[in-house]
Parts: sequence; C-alpha cells; structure tokens
Amino acid sequence: MNEFFQVTGWIITGLELFIVLFLLYSFKQYRFALFFGGKNTLKKQDDHELHSCFLSSLAILVFYTSSSSLGNYILSMPFELIQMRQVYYFALVCTGAAFMTVLYLLHAIRGCSFSTTARVVAYIAVALMCMNFAQLVLRGYLNSDILFDVYGPFVVIVNVITFVTLAKYPFYKLMESRLAKGEV
Repeated sequence: MNEFFQVTGWIITGLELFIVLFLLYSFKQYRFALFFGGKNTLKKQDDHELHSCFLSSLAILVFYTSSSSLGNYILSMPFELIQMRQVYYFALVCTGAAFMTVLYLLHAIRGCSFSTTARVVAYIAVALMCMNFAQLVLRGYLNSDILFDVYGPFVVIVNVITFVTLAKYPFYKLMESRLAKGEV
C-alpha cells in the first residue's frame, strides 16, 4: 500500500508540473510577467486570476516536492521510532505553515487578489496541516495509531483535489479559447 501512495504522489507531482508548464505555454504573452510582473501588469480581473493560479500552482509544485524530499530524508535518519514520528510530522506541519505563508506573500508582493483556486488550495493546506498535527500528537506523543488507516487515503484524496482545483482554470481557459475559435 505504501508503494501505491508513493506512485500516486509522483503522478500528482508530474501532473502539477504539467499544469505549470501548460500555463506558461498557453499564456505565452504573459510568460515574463508571470514570473517577474508587478501590480502594473495586472489590469483586469482575468490577469489577477491567471497570476493567482500560476502562483498557486508554482507554490504547490515547489512545496510538494520539497516536503516529500524532506519527509524521505527524515525517515532515513537514525532516530528511534517515536522521535522519528515527532520530527517527521512536525516538519510536515511546518512546511504546511510555510506554504501558506509563502502563498500569501507571493500574492501580496505581486499585488494580485486571491483567486478561488488560491483560496481552495489554502483551505486544503489547512486541512492537511491539521491532519499532520493530529498525527504528530497521536502517533508522535501518544503512540496511538487511531488515524493511521485514514491518513494515507486522506493525503491521496487531498492531492487529487488539489490537482483538480489547479487544473480547473487552465482547462476552462483552453475550452473557452477553443469554443471562441469554433474548434469544439
């Protein structure tokens, strides 16, 4: 079952990378502005939506891969079982909090409003952070496996919902442009 979660994680990471690359490819005229633009590049609400979705996708991709690598590194360290659980879940809670902070700061620095995508991603991050905190307390301090059978499927479902949320905006924009051209 553990291999299933790892493979699913890599598939989700690949799909999230595809979303970032798709946004960069589809919106070629905004490519430079997506990375380095400021408030002056955001003229319409659609610009805010595009930048917010891009920032959310990029932050998710970076934090998902970094937290996964950090988790694997912590699990390979020579700790006792309880100490490893404490460090592992604490690191996941901290990376969740760091993700939300970075997501907010990227939007504040860029000067764009939070899109529905960014809000949903932030809510999902809070839910995942709460689950990791519950695991920290239960498995790390109380040595209880009450949520152990729920944790893996919960993380997979959260990752799938995050992917669908991130993919929704580019998909709708693609369909909108194809409908305008009369291709569909």
